[in-house]
Amino acid sequence: MPASRRFRPHRLLSVGLGALLALLGSVVIAAPAAAHDSLISSDPAADSSVETMPEEITLSFSAALLTMSPQDTVVDVLSPSGTDVSEGDAVVDGAVVSQAIGTITEPGAYTVNWHVVSSDGHPTEGTFAFTVETASGSGVAPENDETATPPPPKDVVTPTPVAPTATPSPSGTSSAAPVPADDEDRSFGEMLPWILLILTGVAVLGALIAVLVTRSRGRHGRAAEDAADQD
Repeated sequence: MPASRRFRPHRLLSVGLGALLALLGSVVIAAPAAAHDSLISSDPAADSSVETMPEEITLSFSAALLTMSPQDTVVDVLSPSGTDVSEGDAVVDGAVVSQAIGTITEPGAYTVNWHVVSSDGHPTEGTFAFTVETASGSGVAPENDETATPPPPKDVVTPTPVAPTATPSPSGTSSAAPVPADDEDRSFGEMLPWILLILTGVAVLGALIAVLVTRSRGRHGRAAEDAADQD
């Protein structure tokens, strides 16, 4: 058989190594993306409704954050009219960020824009909203203002809103909160490198088997040619 027509196993091996390097590169790229920390909960919670604005807003992340300067962690709370009601700098305590809130004068939907630095050194940001039903700290109306609403009579008792309590489960314990969607995305991101490694191993194993089979066929072919030449 002419040498130019013989199949060379090292070409198949080169193709298999090339595929291995490509898959390993994908794993290296995907691993840092899966390591970014994510927001797992907040108080007030996203898309929730509260009676009055709390004194501070807290954000809980999946890992302790990095903070080298106040600019690394920023939480802006915007009122329905677009006014920033945040007061002072955000405070980082491990994986929890607290942001003090000043006096608000309007109810409605409030938007929280946050920016942090993940534990892997990469900045990440996001936004969510919640609704405040009653404005607090709107100030005392001037005495000479004829349009001011007079205070209620002393013998009239204003009912105090009562926050709903958690409904216990049949076993006597409170029902667990639903798992945030960010946890599902993070779990998939952590599994992605392992899936790619398994595919890489399968590809390399297939390439090695093909090389061994090709070499075995080549040996049998050469033995048949030698036998034919001797005849």
